[in-house]
Amino acid sequence: MLTDPSIEKLKAKSASPYDLTVLVSKRARELTDGAQPMIDDEGAANVVSLACREVAADKVVAVAGDVEDEAVIPITREEKIRRREEAENRRKMLEEERAERMSATGDLNSKGLDDLINALAGGSSDEEKTAVEGEDEPETEDEE
Repeated sequence: MLTDPSIEKLKAKSASPYDLTVLVSKRARELTDGAQPMIDDEGAANVVSLACREVAADKVVAVAGDVEDEAVIPITREEKIRRREEAENRRKMLEEERAERMSATGDLNSKGLDDLINALAGGSSDEEKTAVEGEDEPETEDEE
């Protein structure tokens, strides 16, 4: 149970109990993710107690407005990697679904599907290679 600081002292620091709860929980998350404490307090039993003491000492205050969680709470490196991998997997699934739909509707013949696969893999089709190779040759004008 939280006895220092008292609940009454903390309630005076916020517009509502809900806002106080959100403020303390966000600060506790920041401390868990590696943020440095703003007060010297060796007696805090856990990060929630430390966050409450920071609020009571006016070191952490609520700011009015609509703030995104990611802007307030830094995410860990592992979470960033997980989100990046999730987005990449989602992108790959969408590309595969698009290729399947195109193949099912007959928009692609087998060569077109190969070109799509090469394009997704970063390669280029035979037509592109020919077009690129043809650019190196000097143009000749036909005389009539």
